[in-house]
Amino acid sequence: MKNVIIWGVGQGGRMVANLLHGDITVKAYCDSDESKWGGSLGGVPIVPPEAIADMAPDAVFISMLNADACASVRERLAVMNVGARIVTAPELRRTFDLRLATLRMIADEVLERGIGGAVAELGVYQGAFAAEMNRLFPERSLYLFDTFSGFDDRDVAVEGERRFSRAEAGNFADTSVEAVRARLPHPERAVFRVGYFPETADGLEETFAVVSLDADLFKPLLDGLRYFHPRMTRGGYIIVHDYNNGRFAGAKHAVRQFCEECGAFVVPLPDLHGTGIIVKA
Repeated sequence: MKNVIIWGVGQGGRMVANLLHGDITVKAYCDSDESKWGGSLGGVPIVPPEAIADMAPDAVFISMLNADACASVRERLAVMNVGARIVTAPELRRTFDLRLATLRMIADEVLERGIGGAVAELGVYQGAFAAEMNRLFPERSLYLFDTFSGFDDRDVAVEGERRFSRAEAGNFADTSVEAVRARLPHPERAVFRVGYFPETADGLEETFAVVSLDADLFKPLLDGLRYFHPRMTRGGYIIVHDYNNGRFAGAKHAVRQFCEECGAFVVPLPDLHGTGIIVKA
């Protein structure tokens, strides 16, 4: 595989390009949005779908994470008689998970270097990442902070005022403490703090080795950074989901503001949601 076309010029398209081997050339980006045709992304032209067949790529990467959208694009490519190999972002995600791989390597570092402290997640949703944290740190307390009723009105109001995202109150409400607890391999180590953060951290006296911040929105992420960073053990890791995710632009603003406040630095990861890592110095 030498020459490819990436369908989609949003978050997913940029991340797919970052993941490609250095010997692979992105000949073009493609998008259904006519307003983008004739433009470029990183110096690579953006072409209409009808141009793909004539460009004869070795593969077309469909960068959308929505499975139905990918299926629609795949059907469109078949109608246009594009004979290239088709690879979708959901297929890559089901096989490779860079954020999860990073967590596993972080766990090795923490355990090998003897970095003490509990582990925690702010923004648990249905508990997939929390379950892996629980598995990797079976002897440590796992603090889980979430409303378990979706985005809070107060946080959504800040998103709207600053035009960071189109979040709505109650988004991501399809979860529960019981459902998350059921998927944890060591549920006895979990401490659920249900409600609005940082109020749910009142009275907690703990230090942390690894913290996942996956609250999506500007205010809870900034509150999370301000709360957890001073409580991190030296050498501990804060994993910030959506740092480079255009859908939730407030995440990057929260991280940048926090880093300016305390002199921290973030390491971006090339996963499809644009995770960032902060290490406590």
